[in-house]
Amino acid sequence: MTQNNPLFPPYGALRAVVEFIYHQAPYPIPEVALAAGLGLFAGITGRAYQTPDPMAGLNLYVMCVAATGKGKDAGQVGIHRLINAVVQGKGDGMLPELAAAKGFVGPSRFVSEPALLRHAATLSNSFVSIMPEGGKEIRRMTDPKASQHDRDVSNLWLKLYGSSAHGSVYSGSSYADNRNNIPDIQAPALSIYAEGTPSTVFANVTEDTMADGLIPRFLILESVGAWPELNRTPQYQPPEDLTAWLASLCERALRLNQRNEVVQVQIAPDAAALLESFRVELRRTMERADEDVAGSLWSRSHLRAMKLASLVAVGVNFDVPTITHDLAVWAINLEVHATNGVSKRVDSGEVGGMDNDEAKQAVELIRTVYRYVATEYHKLPKLRVPRTMHEEKVVPLSYLQQDLLQKKAFKDDRAGANAALKRTIQSFLDAGDLQEISRAQLAEKFNKTGRAFVITNPARFIGE
Repeated sequence: MTQNNPLFPPYGALRAVVEFIYHQAPYPIPEVALAAGLGLFAGITGRAYQTPDPMAGLNLYVMCVAATGKGKDAGQVGIHRLINAVVQGKGDGMLPELAAAKGFVGPSRFVSEPALLRHAATLSNSFVSIMPEGGKEIRRMTDPKASQHDRDVSNLWLKLYGSSAHGSVYSGSSYADNRNNIPDIQAPALSIYAEGTPSTVFANVTEDTMADGLIPRFLILESVGAWPELNRTPQYQPPEDLTAWLASLCERALRLNQRNEVVQVQIAPDAAALLESFRVELRRTMERADEDVAGSLWSRSHLRAMKLASLVAVGVNFDVPTITHDLAVWAINLEVHATNGVSKRVDSGEVGGMDNDEAKQAVELIRTVYRYVATEYHKLPKLRVPRTMHEEKVVPLSYLQQDLLQKKAFKDDRAGANAALKRTIQSFLDAGDLQEISRAQLAEKFNKTGRAFVITNPARFIGE
């Protein structure tokens, strides 16, 4: 049953879309249904509707994560069933021919930057691209050995995410052969609905993808619960009233796009105050973040919450969409739920893929700790700790960072050097080989701040 699922929008047509995708699935997964519903809605409304000030398009990048064989492919099937129902126009009160609605679902992959831009310029300037292997797609594009074409597409994803605001223009390209020229594009709205497994998706959560903003642009919804039971009564066709409503929305969006007009979503005062408080809280969170990865995760959370609330508001009334307090609460809760899920994986070191050579990293840490305690104080390079701290074999984190972050075993880790070092130290703490001393003790005894460790299992560090 989905009636009380807090992930789903509280009411409106977007909730109806999500529930249909859920109920048509052979193995229903709430996160998959929600991600697919958001992707479809964003593809239709991404350019035609805008958030409250400051205006931004409603396009989204959404990634659903589930284990292989769990049933995540039902998301793309549900999207196609809904669009096909709109195009066919069956039922009383339906718009008879709306073939143009097909344009709201774009290609699943673009082999080059010009291919993506030509599609946006000549066929549809608002659409969702469905990517069944989204995790692998991102990994291929961000791989250090990626082709220039893949790098260009990745960079274009970054740029197009924020290009859907009304009045913005994405500059085209000029070629030697004028027939290949790409004109300027008025506010292109690319949305992405991607699917992936934990191993492929979280392999992409690295310092590089965080720093360039690619992963923070995605709303990542992971299914972590029990595997769903077989749905023995799937709903293959959407209800006629839902199909009719979607057809009306598609027609409205198409007309707005053709006229280069938009409808700006309104917001109730109490909802505006709540979202503003969320923005301020996020700023404080990012300021307190110890690492770039942690801060970057929340960098687009406020904007995404505004988009999520706006999408639901359009589903309630596409003529005068208005974000109410309960829609703002739902959007903030969903954003926090999704981002916390990724943040927990970052904190536990469960990111960066399986390419990490954790054994080599452990060896490097052992060698560095051994060198610290076995080397005379004055021979240690640029050691900014008191002599007494060295004499008592208290190892500062700053020394480990200074010595290890430039090592190949850490630099080449897909999670990034800082995340890899954090994960390695934690493994030694968990094993009881090291113990962290309290910040209060560090300040009182050595007049130092930061983090430091004492060796609790000397045998682990002998002979390296």
